[in-house]
Amino acid sequence: MVSPPAAYPFVPRSNAYLLPGHIWGIPLRDGRSACGVVVAVPTAEEAPHGAINSRTFVAGLLDWVGDEPPTPAAVDESPLLNWGYGHIKLIGANGGSILGRRSPVHDREGALLAVSHRMGGTVGLYRAGRMLRLATADEARDLPVIGTWGGGFIAAIADRVFVDGKPIVR
Repeated sequence: MVSPPAAYPFVPRSNAYLLPGHIWGIPLRDGRSACGVVVAVPTAEEAPHGAINSRTFVAGLLDWVGDEPPTPAAVDESPLLNWGYGHIKLIGANGGSILGRRSPVHDREGALLAVSHRMGGTVGLYRAGRMLRLATADEARDLPVIGTWGGGFIAAIADRVFVDGKPIVR
């Protein structure tokens, strides 16, 4: 793995400099900020069901909102609300940049577990974007399916939760 740039903030052009725990601000409709986090940067071997390349990573939305952009200290204990595979442009959307690094996100109450797909073929059980093993029939039925997040998706989720007060949907 390549070492990160020496200074923050930076706008990544590939996932080469991304590390678990890197954070970025997500502007909300009401002027406040939410926080995105790099959950993982899996390889194609670790995520055989995903379209993994040098521009994809596992993005997460933290349960944090503030009047100022996030800092590593402010969000360090914030739990994960949702995650999905994202393109590197997800970070730069709305002027975002990597602001620093918090501790890696931990799997609290199974928040990082998901399945590759629902029907047909071999269903994989994933944690934080990496395949653990084949999913059981119950896991394939009950766990959320991994999403692929477009550029504005994380901001839409954040607005739904923090501005509109609606529950997170996984």
